[in-house]
Amino acid sequence: MSDAGKIEGDKLIELFQHLIEARVIISMHLVGTQFERLTCVTGLQQHPENPTLQIDLPNDFKSSVKNDDPLKLKFNFNGPDHLEYIFSTTGGQISGREITIPFPEYVDRIQRRKNFRMETPVGTKMFMKSRQIQAVFSLINISLGGAYGTLTKHNVKNTAGMILSVDDSVQNLGIYVAEDKDWDELIIIIKSAEVRRIDYDKNHKRYKYAFEFMEMAETEKRKLTQSIYQFQRQFLQRR
Repeated sequence: MSDAGKIEGDKLIELFQHLIEARVIISMHLVGTQFERLTCVTGLQQHPENPTLQIDLPNDFKSSVKNDDPLKLKFNFNGPDHLEYIFSTTGGQISGREITIPFPEYVDRIQRRKNFRMETPVGTKMFMKSRQIQAVFSLINISLGGAYGTLTKHNVKNTAGMILSVDDSVQNLGIYVAEDKDWDELIIIIKSAEVRRIDYDKNHKRYKYAFEFMEMAETEKRKLTQSIYQFQRQFLQRR
């Protein structure tokens, strides 16, 4: 490690070997597009002149790539110290079920802890009943710190779905996870949350809301932690 926030040399190889052995979930963003998916590092080739990494290929990655442009990818993940790590690469190619990319010169370690987002199983809902507003969100992803989902139902009149504003505080949220072969039906209660981001899906004409959890009981936090671990195990089994 050459300085406080940068991983290089042998430490960098050790870091990627950890990602492979522990099957750590990483987030991959195709720069210049809206494409961002979860994946994992599957291999490391230490050629002296041209070391490479192998990344598991998300199902819909090929359709998002422009054939004439080199791959520009940005990755982030939680390291073994639970801090956020970020690196970028340019170039590479798709081969079978993997993306082979150049080995990065370094990885930046960000001196803050990050709650890693995990895709939620199909059918996961979040129900809200706050200040006369009742709403249902279809969750897209979740972390220990918050959730992101599409507004699907609400009781607010004379609005197309803009029922909240950024920084609004809401109370009484309930997350519902349907029963699965890997877990029982689950309900997690969030005492309060705040709206951090609002996106508009033009294709489906619906709003998507990002919430930060502000208050929840320790028992509920333990249930949320356990459910995220279960989602991660199921995600890895599908790869």
